[in-house]
Amino acid sequence: MPDGLVFDPQLSASGQLQIFIDDRELKSAVAKSLFRQNVVLKPVRLPVADFVVSDRVAVERKMDADFEASILDGRLFTQAGELKSTFESPMIALVGSTFQRIQPNALRGALISLAVDYKLPLFFFDTDAELADFLYALALREQLAPDRLHRVQFAKKGDLVADQQRLLAESLPSLGPKTALSLLKHFKTLQNIANASQKDLESVEGIAKNRANAIRKVFEAEYRD
Repeated sequence: MPDGLVFDPQLSASGQLQIFIDDRELKSAVAKSLFRQNVVLKPVRLPVADFVVSDRVAVERKMDADFEASILDGRLFTQAGELKSTFESPMIALVGSTFQRIQPNALRGALISLAVDYKLPLFFFDTDAELADFLYALALREQLAPDRLHRVQFAKKGDLVADQQRLLAESLPSLGPKTALSLLKHFKTLQNIANASQKDLESVEGIAKNRANAIRKVFEAEYRD
């Protein structure tokens, strides 16, 4: 998840849903509908995605015309790669279904590529109001579900080694709590994670090639102030 996005624990404790929204979407019908549902909208300039509903889930909104254009100029797959490298569970929301410039086979191929090559779910909506309802339900599940595994926050037991290990693992690029735990369980120590090759990292469930590459880069890149 991009740096600087912190969900307010007090709002969560009070049962209040909160969603980070790209500031360019603030005047959209989606934003207005979410506001009417008493969702706390936090406008920021997001480098990727339009809505962030948890530390692991983000949604990129595309109108049918923009989706069509992004297939034709190749932007769609660049954006797909950025979404996957930034969030643990990103998805694309497609609003509308009118395509005039692209052949059905090309459209079908793009949908297959998103699902198979990028493991990126695509949801279809007729209206922005439907998308807003979906985002509300998604935020409800991610933020208030009792079994939702949240990022580690140091509290009374924050000095425990296991908590510190999880916190450090979760700070690696694009890792949510679930994937960080998978890494720790697989490699046993943070030292082993740091020494693991990209191929070894990719052998862990949830670690795709781009994510493994980002992790290796953190450990190998020379520090620059």
